Amino acid sequence: MKFRTLVGAILALAVFSPGYGHTTEQPAAPAANPAVKHYTTQETTIGVLLADPAAKAIIDKHIPELSDNPSISMAAGATLRALQQMAGDKISTEALDAIDADLAKIPGK
Repeated sequence: MKFRTLVGAILALAVFSPGYGHTTEQPAAPAANPAVKHYTTQETTIGVLLADPAAKAIIDKHIPELSDNPSISMAAGATLRALQQMAGDKISTEALDAIDADLAKIPGK
C-alpha cells in the first residue's frame, strides 16, 4: 500500500474515531511556554511543525512523503508520536528520534 494511501486511511480512521478532534475549529496555536525551548515530536502538533519552514524541512528529510500528503491537514492537531501509533510501520521510532535531534537545534516559536 502506498504511504499516501495509508496515511489517508489512518487519518480518516482517527478523525472518525469517537472523541478524536470532532471540531470545525482550527487548532489553536500553543500558548507560549518558557519551559519549552524547542519543538518535539511528542509535544508539538504536526500543524505547528509544518507551519515552520525549518521544522518542515526536518520532517521532509526524515519522512519525505508526510508533508505532501493531501490528508495531513486532518492530523494538524496531533503529534508525530501520536500519528506513529497508527502508522508505526511507516513512521519509525528511529525517524522520530532523528527528527527530535534535529528539532533540538532550532528554536521553537
